[in-house]
Amino acid sequence: MTTSARQRVAAFWDAHIESWLNGEDPLPPPLPEWFGSLAGVGPGQVTRDGFLEPYHGDLLGLEQTPRMVVLGLNPGEYRQRFQSREGIFADEIREAGSYSRWTTTCPYNRPPWTLPHEMGRNRYYQARLEFTRRWLQDPSTDHRDLLIFECYPWHSKAITAPLRPPPEVIEEFVWQPIAELPVQDVFAFGKPWNNLAQALGLPLKGKLGSGGTDYGSAVPSRAVRAYSLPSGQLLVVEWHAGAAGPPSEKEIALLREALTGEGADGSEPPAPRPRAGGSVEPGLLVSTAEEPSP
Repeated sequence: MTTSARQRVAAFWDAHIESWLNGEDPLPPPLPEWFGSLAGVGPGQVTRDGFLEPYHGDLLGLEQTPRMVVLGLNPGEYRQRFQSREGIFADEIREAGSYSRWTTTCPYNRPPWTLPHEMGRNRYYQARLEFTRRWLQDPSTDHRDLLIFECYPWHSKAITAPLRPPPEVIEEFVWQPIAELPVQDVFAFGKPWNNLAQALGLPLKGKLGSGGTDYGSAVPSRAVRAYSLPSGQLLVVEWHAGAAGPPSEKEIALLREALTGEGADGSEPPAPRPRAGGSVEPGLLVSTAEEPSP
């Protein structure tokens, strides 16, 4: 029986997290190199006190095949009450039988995590779920449609050092499972992902907004970079000054026009306005200027 990349990756993480929950701290290949690719200090110091969180959502399509993929940097600050071996989520994983099953339940967007006396409303997840609804133009979209992959699966309070994961590891654990999903565009928010895309050697396909082709954004600092993934899918990285979250509804509509060649109602978009030195391909605005190294 042929094993898909999604099955292989899910099985690897299920076995690893099960071992960790049983009191071990395994680092089988290629985890040592991956773990060592971030040397954060202070609030950026990485911990192995909590279980790894490599992805969030229904990777295997146990309930529904995801229709949106978003990339994160890492799972954020370690919370002992939830993520230690004796934590609330650790017990939930044991009860569910595996990490892959537990993470289909949207644990970070439901009680007990979202209770007012615990962590409260999860703005990070809510913003990405709302982006998914707007991009797919489907208000009925829920957590089953959204799959989030982390670039680095260990916890830290902040990212205080360059994150340079081994490209072959990201290929095996992120790009290959994404390639099996019915998505054309994969999204990442925040400028660090632009540096990561370059460090991973992804070919730059398009530059929109700040430093690229004007596509009508009302935010002067908004920049969008499109990179080709090995599968032929498109990685769309977006950032703007003062925030690292998804764009607003109006800005999403403009980005859709620039990337797909269609307006929100399926109509043709207005003619693009290339900056000096830029050129235009159908459905994607491209600037030929070189992107600076990270």
